Order: sequence, then structure tokens, then C-alpha cells
Amino acid sequence: MTDTQIYTATDRYNRTVDQLEAIARDFDPERPDDLRTQIIEALGGLDIWPMSALAGQDDG
Repeated sequence: MTDTQIYTATDRYNRTVDQLEAIARDFDPERPDDLRTQIIEALGGLDIWPMSALAGQDDG
């Protein structure tokens, strides 16, 4: 893991924080897979992906 910091536009960042907050508020314990999917989608909105999504395997 690296200590690289990534900066994004403030509006984009705030929208993602709002989205994550809404996900947490609407959490349904009967659908934990849905929670994970929503979080992955929110991170994808910031272009945050695991290395495996790029190369098919993790370099870390």
C-alpha cells in the first residue's frame, strides 16, 4: 500500500460524501451485498478502483 494522496474537485468529493451518508442511513441488514455494491459505486464515482480492476490481478 502506498501513502499517495489523491485530490478531487470539492463538489465531486461532497457529492460522494453525501452519497455515502445516504447509503449508511438507508442500510438494510437483510441486503448486505447491496450495501457493498453501493459503496463500490460511490468510490467508482471518484475513480477509485482496486488494482485488480485494471490488470486483473493485484500488484500490492
